[in-house]
Amino acid sequence: MKIGGRSAVHAGILFLMVLLFSESIHAQKPPVDDLLVLNHVTVVDVRTGTLQPEQTVILERHHIASVGPSKPARYPRNAPSVNCRGLFLIPGLWDMHVHLVFGDWFPGAQHISLPLFVVNGVTGVRDMGSELDMVQSWRSEIEAGRLSGPRIYTSGPMLDGPKPRFPSSVAIATPADAHRAVADLKRRGADFIKLQSLIPRAAVFAITEEAKKQEIAFEGHVPDAVRASEMSTAGMKSFEHLIGIFEGSSPAEDDFLKGNKTEGKFLATYDAARAASLAEMLARNHTWQCPTLVWERGGNLIDASDFSNDTRVKYIPAAWKDKTWKRFTEEITQGYGADDLAIRKRFVEKELEVVGMLHKAGVSFLAGTDTPAGVQIFPGYSLHEELQRFVAAGFTPLEALQTATLNPARFFGMEDQTGTVEKGRFADLVLLSANPLEDIGNTQKIAGVIVNGRYYRRAELDNMLGDVETAAHRQP
Repeated sequence: MKIGGRSAVHAGILFLMVLLFSESIHAQKPPVDDLLVLNHVTVVDVRTGTLQPEQTVILERHHIASVGPSKPARYPRNAPSVNCRGLFLIPGLWDMHVHLVFGDWFPGAQHISLPLFVVNGVTGVRDMGSELDMVQSWRSEIEAGRLSGPRIYTSGPMLDGPKPRFPSSVAIATPADAHRAVADLKRRGADFIKLQSLIPRAAVFAITEEAKKQEIAFEGHVPDAVRASEMSTAGMKSFEHLIGIFEGSSPAEDDFLKGNKTEGKFLATYDAARAASLAEMLARNHTWQCPTLVWERGGNLIDASDFSNDTRVKYIPAAWKDKTWKRFTEEITQGYGADDLAIRKRFVEKELEVVGMLHKAGVSFLAGTDTPAGVQIFPGYSLHEELQRFVAAGFTPLEALQTATLNPARFFGMEDQTGTVEKGRFADLVLLSANPLEDIGNTQKIAGVIVNGRYYRRAELDNMLGDVETAAHRQP
């Protein structure tokens, strides 16, 4: 009787424990409304270039909860799901060189650039010079789900010389200015420091010193007064627009530091051995390159290009076209000097050759467009053109795709959070109707976009385009 009573007590305790455990497991299951199931999709592995057909990808709020074969996949049958048969899933794309709030040069950009990024599958951007407070405000609104847009990493205002050429800049004349500006931007929450071209030599190295002290990355232009090799050695994280590369590949580099440089001189003095030596240094120092190839082509060939029939122009406000793009056109035209169109065409092709050489040497690349600060550079759209330019430079479609997915994740040290379609990564994804590894142009065949867990069907993306066109027409 005593033993039996004890057994009954034990059985009761065991039953209670099982019940509590079962309820605990049940309580841990996410609500159905927090889930989105992508069924029968082909996942593009951007690490290896392999395709994983018939996969089910389950999203839970802002992250990927699981990736696996569709047949045994388990999830609540009443969870929202999308039949993705025939579609290819890639990580969300990054544009690693944009300007979101460039002084007053791009009024209304919140209603133009942000939705155009989303429509084009650009779920993350590196902002290389903007009004910091405004961009931080947009970022907060996006993170809270009150505004549609990409993830944003920003430098805030650029650091430039005593007389900056562009808005959203801080004038730097002395080393003291440099130390003060870097410390202030770090305090205000900038993610990194952006250098422009006109900073005096002594101030450049003060920036590098203060940035290391503040533990904040410095990126951007190789300033005119210093060599690319010096900036790479100093720890500059990325070079933009290939600035410093042609200078460092020439025996005339000392003369170029004095300002006597043209693209014709770059071509005439290019030394392959010097270029190879610089490439080896950049690879060894892990100095990334963001060459903005579409911008380079557009600027160099602007007098030979006709955008009058470009359908994307309808998304651009008149103020951008008639004022800001006109400013850039005039600046570019005046900067040609003695270089005629034939030389500039040769230089555009040489840039592709040099990018291919750097790539083969092990230098890492990022896709960026300078949108919308360039002439006829369209937010979102131009990133797809940039990927095509990488292929023209000798990259495989996979390698080109990596410049806008895996490579940005590695650049930011966030490979465990973004850049691939894997469990635990952000729910930033793009559904394509064709395989991008066969033709990089297929990144434009967008069937749907998921930004921070929010799914936009093709019809919704088209509606967004309509809203952008309306907003563009309303701008003064």
